[in-house]
Amino acid sequence: MSKHPIRHPAYRILICTALLIGSALLPPTIHGEETDADPPPSLPLLVKARRGDTPASIARRYLNDASKGWMIAEYNGMAAFSGGEPVLVPMAPFRPGGLTPDGYQTVPVLAYSDIGESSGQRRQVPRSAFDRQMRWLKTEGFVAITPSQLTDFMGFSGQLPRRSVLITFDTASLSLFEIGIPILKELGFTATVFAATNHVGDKKAMTWDQIKQLHRDGFTIGCRGRSGRSLTHRTKGQTFEDYFKSVEAELRLARQTIQTHLDAPCLFLAYPQGDADSLVSAVAAKLGFSAAFLLRPGDNPFFADRYGIHRTRIGRGMNMERFGQSLTTRIKADLN
Repeated sequence: MSKHPIRHPAYRILICTALLIGSALLPPTIHGEETDADPPPSLPLLVKARRGDTPASIARRYLNDASKGWMIAEYNGMAAFSGGEPVLVPMAPFRPGGLTPDGYQTVPVLAYSDIGESSGQRRQVPRSAFDRQMRWLKTEGFVAITPSQLTDFMGFSGQLPRRSVLITFDTASLSLFEIGIPILKELGFTATVFAATNHVGDKKAMTWDQIKQLHRDGFTIGCRGRSGRSLTHRTKGQTFEDYFKSVEAELRLARQTIQTHLDAPCLFLAYPQGDADSLVSAVAAKLGFSAAFLLRPGDNPFFADRYGIHRTRIGRGMNMERFGQSLTTRIKADLN
């Protein structure tokens, strides 16, 4: 869905500059089996499709990633190929920033508190509603992405499918593991789980072994502190120095715990309770988080603040019309 055109002069200058960068499409390089030297990585390859080829199989062969089949299909304007048919394989982003002459891409980020069997728990979206929402995304052609893909897009070093969505959970509950995750896997969706480390292993919470299994299965494990409490308010009588130390320790120790258990970097933070201010954001950046997520609805274009990424809360009472309205992927821009 689209919103009103933007008219702020600074946006126009930024977007016009980016369009100039992205519009310089170089001519293709013909690729043959007999060629020994690889072409420069920025040049598209001109190849011949094999019998039975799909965009995914071509992407696997030349981009080493079948999930990039959407790039083959979009670049060539077709989703099926005959044997011997010429195909252009883009070797670099060809639509940086999601920019086109009439606007730019924005990425919706969905935030779930939890998934449950029914609507008995206030924080839980019922299984039936979650299943319906995910199948709607699949039917409408949405592709679930990772936070790393989003930050690459925002850094102008990666490209996303036109209908991308980032699915996140502010919980590491056992019900999410048993109910929500199987639905995502069935549909081929990935997601991001933000864990409060002090609660891992609690009753009705995932264990570290289960979280490690999600990590091995391709889900992103992020951090939302140790306790999950808001970090934007000092307690009564707390000095600023003590407050600063408590914020730093809350995020640093939680990040270290996740990294120790997963033996992998923890790069993404969901601000506890969705709250942040300039101090908390600065601490997140200083500690090495690549991006941090709010719990406020809004657009996420390539020029958004990486430490203020917007997320829309998906509650148990949201109907499908409102759910669809929360998934804006395109902003019209008046650059005249």
